[in-house]
Amino acid sequence: MPAALADALNGLAGLEHARGDSPGALLHLEEALAVREAAQDQEGAAVVLCNIGAVYLDLGSFNTALEYLLRAQATSVEATPARAAVVAGNLARTYDALDLGDEALVCSTQALQLTQNAGLVAAEAAVSINHADLLRRHGDFAQAGALLERTLGLAEPSGILTANALQGLGQLRRDEGRLPEALSAFQAALSFAQEEQDLDVILESRCGVAQTLMLLARPQEALVLLEAALTDALVSGRARTYAGALRLQAQATEQLGDLKAALTWWQQAHAAETDVLRAEAEKRTRELTARGELEKARAKLEREQTRYEAEREAKEKQAREQVTRLKELERLALYDALTNLPNRLLLSERVGAALKSAAQQGKQVMLGVLDLNKFKAVNDTHGHQTGDLLLQQVAQRLIGAVDPGHTVARTGGDEFVVLMPGVNDQEMYEVAERLLQAFDDHFYLDGIELSMRPSLGLARYPQDASDMAGLLERADHAMYRAKARGSGFEFGGSSAGLAPMTLEAALHGALRAGELHLEYQPLEDECGHWVAVEALLRWRSPIYGNVTPDQFMPLAERTGLSLALGEWILGQACAELARWPSLMVAVNISARQLADPGLSNQVRRALEGAGVAPERLALEIREAEVARAPERSHLALAELRAVGVQLTLDDFGGGHANFAGLTQLPVHAVKLDRALIHRMDVGARELALVQAVTNLARALELIVIAKGVETSAQRAHLQAMGVRRLQGFLVAAPLSVDALHRHMEAQEVTTLPNGLLPGRKRAPA
Repeated sequence: MPAALADALNGLAGLEHARGDSPGALLHLEEALAVREAAQDQEGAAVVLCNIGAVYLDLGSFNTALEYLLRAQATSVEATPARAAVVAGNLARTYDALDLGDEALVCSTQALQLTQNAGLVAAEAAVSINHADLLRRHGDFAQAGALLERTLGLAEPSGILTANALQGLGQLRRDEGRLPEALSAFQAALSFAQEEQDLDVILESRCGVAQTLMLLARPQEALVLLEAALTDALVSGRARTYAGALRLQAQATEQLGDLKAALTWWQQAHAAETDVLRAEAEKRTRELTARGELEKARAKLEREQTRYEAEREAKEKQAREQVTRLKELERLALYDALTNLPNRLLLSERVGAALKSAAQQGKQVMLGVLDLNKFKAVNDTHGHQTGDLLLQQVAQRLIGAVDPGHTVARTGGDEFVVLMPGVNDQEMYEVAERLLQAFDDHFYLDGIELSMRPSLGLARYPQDASDMAGLLERADHAMYRAKARGSGFEFGGSSAGLAPMTLEAALHGALRAGELHLEYQPLEDECGHWVAVEALLRWRSPIYGNVTPDQFMPLAERTGLSLALGEWILGQACAELARWPSLMVAVNISARQLADPGLSNQVRRALEGAGVAPERLALEIREAEVARAPERSHLALAELRAVGVQLTLDDFGGGHANFAGLTQLPVHAVKLDRALIHRMDVGARELALVQAVTNLARALELIVIAKGVETSAQRAHLQAMGVRRLQGFLVAAPLSVDALHRHMEAQEVTTLPNGLLPGRKRAPA
């Protein structure tokens, strides 16, 4: 079982790294390494160490990559030639990135010899291409050319290896000044790449042909190729290639003598390269922060930003020789000079785009106004320089508290605005709490330690206003209410009637007045039988109307009222469960309930009072709650399992749990995170991710349940993966107790072969 678990974690990490979630990939690779080392599997550990090194190499953390790759080389006792060649090749890339040319050549030579001695033709061709590139950059043109000619003889008559070899040969001949031969090699590489439909090599070859044509004083022909390269790079999102093609376009246009058009292309190239540098810096910031080494990462980030700034200034110097400062002034006009956050002008553009998209898709847009309490006292006491440092640190914390698709802007003074497109009410609560939590730690400003708290007001489109001015006004009023009440955050517009204090009092009254009721959403098996239902709490208020759970449940959890609600739900669900002897009922357990030492006795009383067998009750606990307090959760779940109820880990695969620790968790089943199901329609990579998570659960011998199933395609994919329990609007919407009872009476009772999960046939649509 350890080997299967490690393989599943390793496969999941590969998928995560491929889709850009490198921090998640590193987390699961570290878990796989711990499993291999605990099992004293040196060869397996060497494979994982090599994979970790490769991820760090792709992320640009070359020193860290070197550390793991050297460990992989030392750990593997009986490495196969192929694996040893992979390690040596990655070491060569790492040394090359660290400007250690001699070491890079030694490792690259070693990788080449290993593939040759083992007769690994394809691997030899790939290593030869990289080795020839090293030799070319070290000035050894003759040896590089001989190696590439040999590689062309090794590779198949067509194929991407041939294209890469020809691409390298083109670069070599161009460096040697043999331009006609270089042009011929680049054109051949382009032809092979187009046959293989490898867009990266196609774009690289097009640019190589174009650059050579310009050296041959044939700019008009170069422009034809560059136009195609620009279109493909832009459509495919290859930002760095797009910026390079723009630069070549500007050079070709200038060579033709059209200086006005050339200035425009130089301007666009500069803007594109600046965007690439900024995106890389932002991505690196998120990756470093996700590793939990914030203080260390800040120092490293400053060095990275210095390097990026130097590159940006070099590009600007080239642009200033041919264009005016108009573009630079326009760029500066969109960002706040102190914090580098978007200013009001850029915020207005993004709000306009978000509102237009939300109107077309029928989604919400949230706008938050955040103000620092008593900020003026900081300026008056410690000076404006300290106040500026505080604003800069606040900006960084706010960026870290929101999702990548959100915008944090500074609109003046100590006021910040947060734009959150496409979020629902529950997500809005979560973001608001994260924004406030960002101020829990003290600020350290040149030897001065400060504590600062904010006030936050939020407004929603379309409920509160339909344009930016209206949303800002509602959010601003809510912010002042939060400042006056000391409540942290408040909601504007129509949501003001559901302010936390008012809603809490109403919720207490709702429990006493019987305004709460349960609805039940069915769960089907592979035969289409309803085998269970999930109890869902609903509140119909005579004052506020239907109040959704994402509005009142977070408040109930914070105030402790969730304990009373949870006890009521258990008793009510068990009492109604007694009416349907062929079904199980699933009840959600909150974090406060899980921490309550009397929970197991409370469950026993509910079951005994209704005369229901324990195995017919399933308790669902969110993965995030278990990950937040693993030891306490393990003890609580063990007590519940002793009662005899079924235990399900909800929102599985959402990125909270330590998968290696799940082997000891006393649960019977997992319910896949709804986001995993919804992303299956995106493409093959997302399908593979769901398959990997499912395989991981099976390696842990757990039943897999999918929720949020809404389309027949999703059902077909899940069934093909072996997922036998489905829940969602495709199966049935939540039903009132009376509606469910009518369905149950109308359908024929069917008992499954194992006798544990009896069910009923799903009602026809």
